[in-house]
Amino acid sequence: MIRWLLLALLWSGLWSGLWSGIAQAHTRSESFSSWTVRGRQVTGIYQVDALRATQLAARDDDSELAALVTRHLAQAVHITQVGKPCTAVPAQTLGAIPGQLRSEIRFTCPEALIDTPASIDIGVFAGISSSHVHYARVSAPGGAVSETVLANGRTMLPIGGHVAAPPTDILAFLQLGLLHVLSGADHIAFLLALTLLAGTPWRAVAAATGFTLGHSLTLGLVALGALKPDYPAIEALIGFTVVYAASEALAARTGPSWRWSLGGALLVAGLPLLALTLGCTAPPWPVYAGAALFMACAPGAGLSGSARAAPVLAVAFGLIHGAGFAGPLVEMLLPRERLLTAVLGFNLGVEAAQLLVLAGFGLVALALRRVAPALVARGFAATITLLAAIGSFWFVSRSLL
Repeated sequence: MIRWLLLALLWSGLWSGLWSGIAQAHTRSESFSSWTVRGRQVTGIYQVDALRATQLAARDDDSELAALVTRHLAQAVHITQVGKPCTAVPAQTLGAIPGQLRSEIRFTCPEALIDTPASIDIGVFAGISSSHVHYARVSAPGGAVSETVLANGRTMLPIGGHVAAPPTDILAFLQLGLLHVLSGADHIAFLLALTLLAGTPWRAVAAATGFTLGHSLTLGLVALGALKPDYPAIEALIGFTVVYAASEALAARTGPSWRWSLGGALLVAGLPLLALTLGCTAPPWPVYAGAALFMACAPGAGLSGSARAAPVLAVAFGLIHGAGFAGPLVEMLLPRERLLTAVLGFNLGVEAAQLLVLAGFGLVALALRRVAPALVARGFAATITLLAAIGSFWFVSRSLL
């Protein structure tokens, strides 16, 4: 066990010291905007999380993230109408919840938009994050509302005209859910750790079903407004689910160790003190109390240090991931009468992405067993160690806001 701990610490040090920029760039990269079209005026409210905005800080000497985002909008967002640029009013920084940044940007076009359509070029984070996904909501002059997902290099969004865009259908929300998972390395890492913990294809299917039940419940409750999660805390806990599932997978092969679980519980409980020492803002203490309790119970106590616990663990942690999945739906401020379609389509997209990821894992495992069976055991050890290191990095870095 000491050998495993030393190896995990080595990987963690390498990842956080040498590859922290890559790790941050490849976690889910997304932003949101809501646009209102009236007469010749177009007003947009843009929102992005503060962690994502640190990518802008790497290219600028200004340490004020809100100012960086506002300046970036002025450079990256443009509206043209029949080849003529619409005049932009200087963007303004708005108030936002902790961990989020909001800005307002306004344009005046040469002609009324209901008569002459225009196009918005939302080039946010272009050239900075190739996997960035932007969710845009447009309120048209006639009262119709539509949502659009901009990804894979697509930045143009049509607005205005006599024919209002129809409300987004279930297929668009399915695409949104699909992209949300496939662009999020943390969700994929958790699925990989869960698959390694399950050990067999049937157990992996059962774990995937449990994960579905858990995230579907909180996805619906958050979208309906019955739950209002602390999103910075949710993002940190998603990192925790990765390292915990990885440690469970290790315990299922090597046997439980109370030293590992006690040490993990003490490290988790010490994060608020570390945040206080560094002058950082940490999520509420019950977040750490619950995470430390999970660590204390297993795998050290042997209560869940078994592959048979994978479906139960998937249900519990699916509740956390469900709140993370609900983020885009909440930020888009959908009317209640359209939430059922949105949640259903989004959930189908999440499940489709999940099945694709699990199928990919299965194909890789099958190929390894046939081509290089001797590497399977070593590959398991290396993968578990890397997942534990990455999950630890995500949990700690997202806890120190």
